[in-house]
Amino acid sequence: MAEAVSAPSQPPKASGATPFSSHEFQIAFRYLGATRKDGGVAMIAIISFVAVMLAVTALIAVMSVMNGFRHQLLSNLLGAQPHIVVDAREMEPDRISALLAEIEAVDGIRSAGPVVQGEVMATSASTNTFAQILSVRPEDLARLEVVEEGIAGSTGITHGSLDEFGLGHNGGDTIIVGRGLAYRLGVNVGDRVTFLTAQGSATPFGVSPRRKAYYVGGIISVGVSTIDNVVAFMPLRQGQLFFNKTDQFDQIHVRTDDVDLIQSLFPIISELADNDGYVWDYTRSDPAFFTALQVERMAMRLIMAIVIAIASLNIISGLVMLVKNKGRDIAILRTMGMTQASVLRIFLIIGAAIGMLGTLAGIVLGILFVVNIDPIQDFITWVSGTEVWDPSVYYLYRIPAKLDWSEVWFVSAFCFVVSLLVTLPPAWRAAKLDPVEALRYE
Repeated sequence: MAEAVSAPSQPPKASGATPFSSHEFQIAFRYLGATRKDGGVAMIAIISFVAVMLAVTALIAVMSVMNGFRHQLLSNLLGAQPHIVVDAREMEPDRISALLAEIEAVDGIRSAGPVVQGEVMATSASTNTFAQILSVRPEDLARLEVVEEGIAGSTGITHGSLDEFGLGHNGGDTIIVGRGLAYRLGVNVGDRVTFLTAQGSATPFGVSPRRKAYYVGGIISVGVSTIDNVVAFMPLRQGQLFFNKTDQFDQIHVRTDDVDLIQSLFPIISELADNDGYVWDYTRSDPAFFTALQVERMAMRLIMAIVIAIASLNIISGLVMLVKNKGRDIAILRTMGMTQASVLRIFLIIGAAIGMLGTLAGIVLGILFVVNIDPIQDFITWVSGTEVWDPSVYYLYRIPAKLDWSEVWFVSAFCFVVSLLVTLPPAWRAAKLDPVEALRYE
């Protein structure tokens, strides 16, 4: 009886290791920590790590200071200017009252008030000049950031007070003038200023210019010369009478709790106003200036990103030397069955580890720098013996710094991607290494 011939068994399939397996990480970290005697580049890896860390720290610190300057500048510039404006010239008084209540009910809104504005010729005992009049309610003027949070003698009400503003019949005759305008007119608290406007009373012979004298109750400083030199505040009711706009308003000035909320609150205000009035934000007042701020911010981010890219290039030199020193080891691993893809991943892990660790250390160092910028400023002043931040030049007593977490995420993502990209050439070279040629010349 013939024996049954069994079919030859199939050779077992090689079960390849999964990508980024534990043994790949083990080999990568062993290469990364090897000393020069053992064919490693630990010192170069440390230099690459420090370079990336310092570049990330510099980017976070510079962008935080720029964000602080931008926020402080906008806070000063918008200290007496509206954040959002609603054109109310075509609105009925009842509609304006309802809209004011709706706007003030929105979270993040600091105040909303009606305004009558106009241009006048201002005349004092010694000279005359043009002035921009803003007629507001006393409570709205008192709630301006520059009034509530102003620095005595620098910004806010520098002379006089708001005690008499808006008091008396039809709001009284007390006005608040800008510091630059007061200087140009040569007036002080208690002096008289005469306003002349063409928006007067209608007569059979046409519109008669209106002239009226007011008394300076206070001098306000916004901290921005273009505003201080021309602005004067008048009680709302008095402005309606002076500009012949009885029961009418020109605009609704809306102010937010934080200038960073303006862009998110703008569509809400637009929806509340519907089609009754055109709505715009502060950027329309000087679009070229605010566009320049944004361009400067993007340019600085680009420059600092280039610095990070240059620092990351140190990783290439370390990996090139590592591939050269570990050529025999790579050849042995290849002859033992390791694939080219696995070798590529090992060196990608090395480069990514240097970049990631450098990024994390730089982020921590950058955040600590921003959080402790005041003690750092005091320390530098103490060591140098001079005031490194002169308030008379910068109009700020402290270096402003504001940490933006979106910048931190940008730095993290950018540095990690750059670290991977600069790792690819030496990793690809290691993967393409011919084992025979590498062992022949050892």
